Amino acid sequence: MNYLGLLSIFLIIFFFFKKINYLNENTNYSTHKNFGKSNKSPIVLGGIFLSIIIVIFFSNDLIILKISLLLVYLLGFLSDKNILPNPKIRILLQIFILLFLTIFSQLKIINLENYYLNIMLENELFNIFFTVFCLAILINGSNFLDGLNGLLSGYYLLIILSIIYVGNNYNNINLIFENELKILCFSLLIFYIFNIFGKVYLGDGGSYLIATLIGYYLIKFSLSNSDVSPYYIAALLWYPAFENLFSLARRLLRKNKISSPDNEHLHQLIFLFIKSKNIINKNSLNSCTSMIILIINIPIFIVANSMINYSLVLMISIILSMLMYLLIYNFISKNLKINK
Repeated sequence: MNYLGLLSIFLIIFFFFKKINYLNENTNYSTHKNFGKSNKSPIVLGGIFLSIIIVIFFSNDLIILKISLLLVYLLGFLSDKNILPNPKIRILLQIFILLFLTIFSQLKIINLENYYLNIMLENELFNIFFTVFCLAILINGSNFLDGLNGLLSGYYLLIILSIIYVGNNYNNINLIFENELKILCFSLLIFYIFNIFGKVYLGDGGSYLIATLIGYYLIKFSLSNSDVSPYYIAALLWYPAFENLFSLARRLLRKNKISSPDNEHLHQLIFLFIKSKNIINKNSLNSCTSMIILIINIPIFIVANSMINYSLVLMISIILSMLMYLLIYNFISKNLKINK
């Protein structure tokens, strides 16, 4: 694999779109997109860069995946350009794309290590519905996280590195699509370096694409490695999934519109809390907040990668992570209200 070639492709795309000034992010229509913005003209390059890498370097055997990723990127691109601003329509189109991917790539979740749930998963229609639901939760939760430099790209980079680590350090692990995984890892690393400095963004298109791709890969990885606990996959994905579920619950309890964006996600509260303390330089605040959140998540990755077969330990680690999320959220939200 030519890593220099991947870097060259990124730089060509970066300077080309910087020159024509086409993919510069417009955040005027969205308070969520404008939150924490530290660069006056970031390029929403993640989706187009990863799309090109996938089309060129991924195996032609993954044609259904390629089509699905291009469609989901296009959907996100229309959102980034505010051509398709209605979130309900976007979610509906997401579901159609995920149905196409799930059905035609035979994507399914077959084991949750619970007798009754596994019986339900044996029903094909229920399995399709459940798989699409899980992917949709992941995609939209990931999109919520794409508000700080390096947060989402860094989190998915941790996931990819975890899978590579497991594949290289455990016997009988089938590291499926190994070449594609390494290409994706290096490509995302290149993007992350530019992303952490606020030069490029993933945008809706990039966050939709990377979440769909990683969700697809982890389900296929689970199917190919039956000895690996399904809660290993859950442990890797808990943060974006829980971010989405908690946000939905929060809005329902407050009787707010579910589809309305807000600036009350955990990473946004942490950003505001650190900003209120004046302990980090303003120019570095965005990226430093992302790094702090990634560091907070590292313990569950360590546990997950050390206990890939121990479902009880993995479930406990997920529950503890959720409790930590809620405690931090509650502490910071109360503190910010007091300061107001």
